[in-house]
Amino acid sequence: MSKILAIETSCDDTCAAVLDGERVLANVISSQTDLHAKWGGVVPDIAKRAHQENIEAVIAQALKRGLNIKGTNKVENIIELGMKEIEIIGVTKGPGLAIALGIGVNKAKELALKYNKKLVAVNHIEGHLLSNWTKNSKGKPENKIELPTLGLTVSGGHTKLVLIKAIGDYEVVGETLDDAGGEALDKAAKLMGLGYPGGPVIERLAQDGDINFLKLPHPLEHQDTLDYSFSGLKTSFYYQIKEWSNEKVGKNLNNLSASFQEAVFETLIIKFKKAIKFFKPKSLVASGGVMANLELRKKLRKMAKGFELPIYMPNQKYLNTDNAAMIGTVAFFKAKRGEFVEKIEELDRDPRLKL
Repeated sequence: MSKILAIETSCDDTCAAVLDGERVLANVISSQTDLHAKWGGVVPDIAKRAHQENIEAVIAQALKRGLNIKGTNKVENIIELGMKEIEIIGVTKGPGLAIALGIGVNKAKELALKYNKKLVAVNHIEGHLLSNWTKNSKGKPENKIELPTLGLTVSGGHTKLVLIKAIGDYEVVGETLDDAGGEALDKAAKLMGLGYPGGPVIERLAQDGDINFLKLPHPLEHQDTLDYSFSGLKTSFYYQIKEWSNEKVGKNLNNLSASFQEAVFETLIIKFKKAIKFFKPKSLVASGGVMANLELRKKLRKMAKGFELPIYMPNQKYLNTDNAAMIGTVAFFKAKRGEFVEKIEELDRDPRLKL
């Protein structure tokens, strides 16, 4: 097996992981959520600075844990010792926040050149798709995912339906034309004064709410497309509560959260069902930050059962949100195909990278 160091800095989490082939030996995430919370969203300059401050320590921690390095706690010493065992470096090239991506890409290039390692450039969306192929240190779970499989990946930055014909061979069959699913949840939370990130708060409040409290649309529901749109849903929500007093909003947070969350999830599932009927996949996969929501997972399992198809979702919560383990998994498969960066010095971030 090849030892892989993976680096992920596409948005507001500084992440590093160490893998032995497709098995994750260590995964470290330094979250910036608290830094951005008071601004109600990710502030690029703050994200960049935090990545710069944390990246070496995060890499060192991953190497120390994954390779069981003893005898030193100095970051530079751990990296020096760890890189002797690492054969391949995988790094997120895009898509994402440009100045955040740049920190990870530059650090990966620096290490690859200094220690003469092979470098793999990874698409962040492919990372989310392949999170269901990621195995723990004991090689579990042994998901035997039959191909072609149809994947739904939803986060604060993206919403896509992807036909996975083979690992490395993808067709995006539907995507959001405006807001991502997670972004819509964050914006609704902001309208209700719930802070950032909004998804987890809405999930908690929705448990005791009435999903039929507001009548909200499922955008593009009846149109002959597999693309998504969430901006109209958010606008409808805004206009229905804009005249409400803070007191009225406060008294109805559970119901508002439940009805908005339900509209987002039903919109996701309506298109997923259409895609299943059209492409007739042998299995289904789902991933991305919004997949941490237990209600959505329940709905997807019920949907899959209706089609008599197996559905796979990450069994570890950290694999839903941004992480380097999934980037390392992609790097493993790309390395097996010999897809290395030929001119390391010339590798650059690509914030609009397509799958």
